[in-house]
Amino acid sequence: MKISRVGIVAKPNSEEAARVALDAGRFLSSNGIEVVHYTGVPKVDGFEWNTPEVMSADLVVVVGGDGTIMRTAQVVGSTPILGIKVGARGFLCETIPEEAAETLTRVLDGKTYLEYKTRLSVVFKGSPLPDALNEVLVTSARPSKIIRFSVSANGKHIHRGMADGVIVSTTTGATAYALSAGGPLIDPDLDVIELVFVCPLHHGVRPVILPSSARVEISLLPGSSGGLLILDGQTSVDLDEGGQVFVERSRSPAVFLRTAPAEFYEKVRKSLKMGFEA
Repeated sequence: MKISRVGIVAKPNSEEAARVALDAGRFLSSNGIEVVHYTGVPKVDGFEWNTPEVMSADLVVVVGGDGTIMRTAQVVGSTPILGIKVGARGFLCETIPEEAAETLTRVLDGKTYLEYKTRLSVVFKGSPLPDALNEVLVTSARPSKIIRFSVSANGKHIHRGMADGVIVSTTTGATAYALSAGGPLIDPDLDVIELVFVCPLHHGVRPVILPSSARVEISLLPGSSGGLLILDGQTSVDLDEGGQVFVERSRSPAVFLRTAPAEFYEKVRKSLKMGFEA
C-alpha cells in the first residue's frame, strides 16, 4: 500500500489527543508525507458530508478512542484507518502514543496489512443512513419507557414484544454495547449479525445469531411512546409508531491498517478487564 497523503483526526477537547496528533503529523511530514489535519471530528449533517481533505487521503490516522474512530468511519468510507489510543476505550486502536512513532515507521516501511470489518447498511423511510460499524439500536425516546416492536429476518418472524430496545450488532460490535446488554463474545473470524434484546419484558428472550446475509426488519408497534434509531451511538433519528427500519450488511466495509496480528482473546482480557483463572 503506497501512502503519500495522510489525514489526521484528533479527539475534540483533548489536549493529549491534540499533542499526539501534532507529533504524528510532524513525524510523517519529516518523512516526506503530505499531512492534512482535520480540525474537530467529522459530523454527519443531514446524512451528507463533504470532507475532501480527509476523503482524498491514502490513510486516516485517528487519535482518540473507539467513539472518535466510529464517527470518523462514518465519514471516510473505506479509506484505511489507523487508531492511536487516547481515552478510556480503544478496542479498535492499533497503537498507543508511546509506540506511535514505531508504528508509523512500520507503516512507512510497508510492514502492514488491511483488516476489513463488516458494517451495517440502514434504510429508514426509503432513505439510506450512515453505515454502522458497531451496532444499530432501536430504543425508546423517553427514559424509563419500553417500546413495542417486531423483528424479522429475510421475511421470517423472530420476535414481537416489549423491551427497552433491540440491538442489531456486527461481530465488531459484539464487544461493545451488545456485550454489555447480555450478548455473547463472538470470534472475529465469524462474520455474523447479532440481535440482542435490551431488558426484554419476557425473561425467556435470548440473543439471536444470524448469517451476515440476513436482512433484518424492525417495526415499531402501536402502543410505543415514540422511539429512537441510533447508529454507533453517534447518529440518532426519531421513530414514530409504524416506523420500519431495514438493516443488512453494507457493501462498503470499514478498513483498518494493521501492523501486527492481534490476539483477540488477549485483547479482550486487557481491554474489557475480563478475568480468566490461570
